[in-house]
Amino acid sequence: MTETPLPEAGAAFLRLLSWVSPAFPTGGYAYSHGLEWAVESGDVMDVATLCDWIGCLLEHGAPGSDLIILQEAWSAAHDMPRLRDLAEFACACASSRERYDETVYQGEAFLKAASVWPVTPDPSELRGTRWPLPVTQGLVFRRGGLALEQALLSGGYATIAALVSAAVRLVPLGQTDGLHALAKLEPRLSRAVSVTEHRTLDDVGGACFRSDLAAMHHETQTTRLFRT
Repeated sequence: MTETPLPEAGAAFLRLLSWVSPAFPTGGYAYSHGLEWAVESGDVMDVATLCDWIGCLLEHGAPGSDLIILQEAWSAAHDMPRLRDLAEFACACASSRERYDETVYQGEAFLKAASVWPVTPDPSELRGTRWPLPVTQGLVFRRGGLALEQALLSGGYATIAALVSAAVRLVPLGQTDGLHALAKLEPRLSRAVSVTEHRTLDDVGGACFRSDLAAMHHETQTTRLFRT
């Protein structure tokens, strides 16, 4: 029986379901972006404080900057020299060792897993550079046929979902509370994406010092379930 190929839009949507699935093997379940320390210190203790924490990250922290970097990677998806420069820039933006490990290990795992589809560069083009997550997401989403808004929403959603999943285990929250958090954060993600579309790399930066310090304190936290 001959298989009928999917229309391109349908194929891109199916790929996206895989790429943002919690089961996609990037190891995202192992990283909390400093949230583990925030829970232990009492900064995050319920749905309201979790949404405040993540919302601030989207507007003023590393996830907001990652959206800008993802957007640049989407634009440069077929320009390897430009992608290399962007990858080095993104690595330099990491505010601590754990933040660097988090973005690089997840980014390279994402790229390796996505290579199942014909949307990744040849391995010879990747050698000699560390590949942070927003850069690999941007290039894969563009080569996989996603529009820019879809790419930004997908990258932002993946970050939010990972943090909410971590909070469900850490606070702990119930599964229903986790879903409430995802629903409450939808408008904030939409706003962050709308703002990102008018930004460039000159706008990369942050003012979530408590979150940056959380990642640094986590390096010496006595009891840890997460790598960051």
